[in-house]
Amino acid sequence: MKKFDDKISLAILQTLRQNSRISWQELGKTVHLSGQATAERVKQMQENGVIDGFTIRENRPRHFIGVMMKHTNFQAFEDWLRGKPNVESVDKTSGDICYHIVYATENMAELEQFLNELLQHGGYRLNSSIRRVK
Repeated sequence: MKKFDDKISLAILQTLRQNSRISWQELGKTVHLSGQATAERVKQMQENGVIDGFTIRENRPRHFIGVMMKHTNFQAFEDWLRGKPNVESVDKTSGDICYHIVYATENMAELEQFLNELLQHGGYRLNSSIRRVK
């Protein structure tokens, strides 16, 4: 697998983090490549798993949930999470929690319902965002 840790690749990633809708032409100007060469580099980065997709970041409050599983049926838990529309991301983690969930909603009743359903899989710690810094 090719490594993408050169200056151009890092500049592409930094620019896409700030604006994933930038045109290949504009992105190319930023990193000193042609638009076509930039598009090819991004395509290679996607094929190699460096870029996993392009996302929209909504301005909804986020809640960070650390889950401590009470069972080992991880596949069922992950399948259950995939069906939840407000789940923005899930990471299986090492350390004192099993999963880290980012849940985005303004509706506290929805959050409470999700947390009540979550209890069938394990305990949790909840932290909520006050404001986004970056």
